[in-house]
Amino acid sequence: MPVSRSPSFTAPLAAAAGLWLVLGAFLLALTPLPAHTDALGWAPLYWLLLAPLCVLAGLRLRRLAFPMPAG
Repeated sequence: MPVSRSPSFTAPLAAAAGLWLVLGAFLLALTPLPAHTDALGWAPLYWLLLAPLCVLAGLRLRRLAFPMPAG
């Protein structure tokens, strides 16, 4: 199955993941929201920091694995 490599898809996705990461870091740093809870485990830390980092890392790896053709 071919992978869509259009810049119109990756740029907004990277921007959204970056915004998600900044807001998640803000929530963990400046609010009483803990990184680990007994009820949720590590879920707050994962969804606020690690998930957007995984999206950005995946986009970076995809960019390195599939270079755009010249011309």
